[in-house]
Amino acid sequence: MFTLVKATNPVYSNAEGTGIHLVVEFEEHANHPKYKSIPFLATPNDSHDHGVDLYNRAKAGEFGPIAPYIPKEE
Repeated sequence: MFTLVKATNPVYSNAEGTGIHLVVEFEEHANHPKYKSIPFLATPNDSHDHGVDLYNRAKAGEFGPIAPYIPKEE
């Protein structure tokens, strides 16, 4: 499991709210400039514990309000 430094910019990834896009920083990537801040899709059924944890924490409001899903124009 990764150690979270911070997570920002929560946005629902779909209309159903089954995924949340975040920008995250993990302690394990602190010395790697390319991976210091990375996009992350957190879901309640993620195969990794840290993904489920981030989803639950985002839903609880820990990272601020979750912006609504906005469909991309075709």
